[in-house]
Amino acid sequence: MSEVLDVIKERSSIRKYRQDTLTEEIVDKLLHAGLQAPTARNTQELHFSVVRGGHPVLAELDKEKKQVIAASLEDQTEKDNILNQPDNFYFDAPVVIFVDADKDFGWSQVDAGIAVENIALAAQSLGLGSLIIGSVKRAFEGEKKAYFETTLQFPENHEFAIAIGVGYKDTEKEPHTYDPGKAVSFIK
Repeated sequence: MSEVLDVIKERSSIRKYRQDTLTEEIVDKLLHAGLQAPTARNTQELHFSVVRGGHPVLAELDKEKKQVIAASLEDQTEKDNILNQPDNFYFDAPVVIFVDADKDFGWSQVDAGIAVENIALAAQSLGLGSLIIGSVKRAFEGEKKAYFETTLQFPENHEFAIAIGVGYKDTEKEPHTYDPGKAVSFIK
């Protein structure tokens, strides 16, 4: 099996990281993996914002995400449970990369997904763990949307697409299993 197929097979979502700092060289490799992803019509409309773990905006995003989710719930117990969740959306990864994209280009969300998968596979190949993050999107639906977009330096007319936390694993997790007989159809 090729090295790429091994990396795909071995990758899993990691939710516990050592706090070792990722070097600029490693972060650059991850970013280049994302930048090398194909985009529809070679538009290259994606933008990447790199945030080191512990940056105050991450806690603000987490708080806003929880408040937006809680506001959509009717049951007070469910609201309280959301607001009091101890974990943060990035599980203390030492680096979080936010991918934002042109909101008027119809393929931006697909392009962002491809880019973040490239980053996840690059991370795995470098001995790192990663967690692809969509849940923080809710923070960008709240009252602080413009603040977050400015703080994360999104270009004009861009919106949040997806994020990925990356760092040295402090846990091991088996890749998920699947049933190709159930998940695949061959059309003849």
